[in-house]
Amino acid sequence: MDHGPFSGPSTIDYGLPTMDCSMNTCSRNISAVRWFIGFAIFIAMLCLALFWVRSTGRRSLTHLIFFIMYVSFACQFFPLNIIWIFIWIAREYNPFLIAFLGSLATCVANLHDYYILTSLMKWDRLERAKDSHWYKRWAGWFSRCPFWTLVTANFLPLPIDVPRLLAISTGYSRIPFTAATIVGRYPRYLILTIYGYQYNPSIRTILIILLVTAVIPLAIKIVQKLTDKRGRTKEEKI
Repeated sequence: MDHGPFSGPSTIDYGLPTMDCSMNTCSRNISAVRWFIGFAIFIAMLCLALFWVRSTGRRSLTHLIFFIMYVSFACQFFPLNIIWIFIWIAREYNPFLIAFLGSLATCVANLHDYYILTSLMKWDRLERAKDSHWYKRWAGWFSRCPFWTLVTANFLPLPIDVPRLLAISTGYSRIPFTAATIVGRYPRYLILTIYGYQYNPSIRTILIILLVTAVIPLAIKIVQKLTDKRGRTKEEKI
């Protein structure tokens, strides 16, 4: 069974991969507390760098540092819209550099999901969910080609990244998990940065892009929820 270029050996039990110590997060000491302490130190260092750069009057560098900070927060549990900021920052910098730095920042953001979900999997209710038929079916599908499935999911703008959640819950190693993020996100971000660099859109255009890609979809979801709620209320009255 192919587990991608970084995978180790695995066996199948009821459609789920049972991985050895190099692949199984459950057998490794995964600490969300240590991760977020390290992330807090990382952000503190960026804030110090931002303060120093602003004091020297290097405005473009302040934009770059802000960009890295912003993207590193954009995870599944904190879904910030990042399309606009890639286009915005690429007007000032090499698009290939921005796509690479953005991919690295997204690696940090995706690891937030990794550590949070791994910690949540210790709850009995979530652990029992892994015994359900639907989970075993989807996890078995993911285990056929996990690395390239993650690469594809990172390239496509999925509203809910199911392959990423499956990777974390099945104990996929952090090294190929991170590598798949870089391989998949780099070309995706490069499309955005080349557009920003080549066409140099105005702030007004970028705000319209933000409106279309973030505010309108959010408003549609809110309307759908309100509509569903009203429909349930009417059914209860009947």
